[in-house]
Amino acid sequence: MLPIPAIDLKDGKVVRLLQGDFKEEKIYPAMPEETARRFEEAGASRIHVVDLDGALGGEPRNAASIEKILKKTAAAVEVGGGIRTLENIGFYLGMGARWVVLGTRASLDSGFLRESLKEFGEKIIVGIDARDGLVATDGWTKVTSTRALDLAKSVETLGGRTIIYTDISRDGALKGPNLKAIGDLSGEVALQVIASGGVATLGDLEALMALKRKNLTGVIIGKALYENKFKLEEAIRTCLPNG
Repeated sequence: MLPIPAIDLKDGKVVRLLQGDFKEEKIYPAMPEETARRFEEAGASRIHVVDLDGALGGEPRNAASIEKILKKTAAAVEVGGGIRTLENIGFYLGMGARWVVLGTRASLDSGFLRESLKEFGEKIIVGIDARDGLVATDGWTKVTSTRALDLAKSVETLGGRTIIYTDISRDGALKGPNLKAIGDLSGEVALQVIASGGVATLGDLEALMALKRKNLTGVIIGKALYENKFKLEEAIRTCLPNG
């Protein structure tokens, strides 16, 4: 299970939100590209980057900062937030992103998701953001009637390879991941699943690994790293003891 440090961008700054609430933000002083460089120096082979303004506004808003990150680090980068057209996908992949994370439009428009997967294949990751088991969209401001599990099965049917499952109630709260939801979801699909939301301790990482889901291939870690709950090097040793 690969530990993946997160960089969330708002107005060109590195921030963390509490449960996706834009009014509950904490700004961190380091520039985004310097944050990425430090993660890489600590051993990160993959970095998760989110354009929060883009997720809320429906189009890329922090592309300049993301470009600086991509130029500064050799780590593989996945980019999400406000990516709702094939042109947006091509733009970020052309910039050097290894993967693009689709959220809102992929959740609401199966035709777009099908077309994206046909055009870009395994470079597409679908972000499934859930509140009480239901998919949330538009920067987590709207909750649909679609179950997260149903969306995951749809992604699998359409040929997707990877999903990121985020429990919104846990995100930024440092309360531990939703182990039951992650275990249930990863047990119902053959997709690669990346868990996100709530990791606060190395014990949380051990608990995820204890689920023994072979398709649980990664975990995104955000606030715990920024608040120095543990170091990325420790997370890597915990998750990849033989790596």
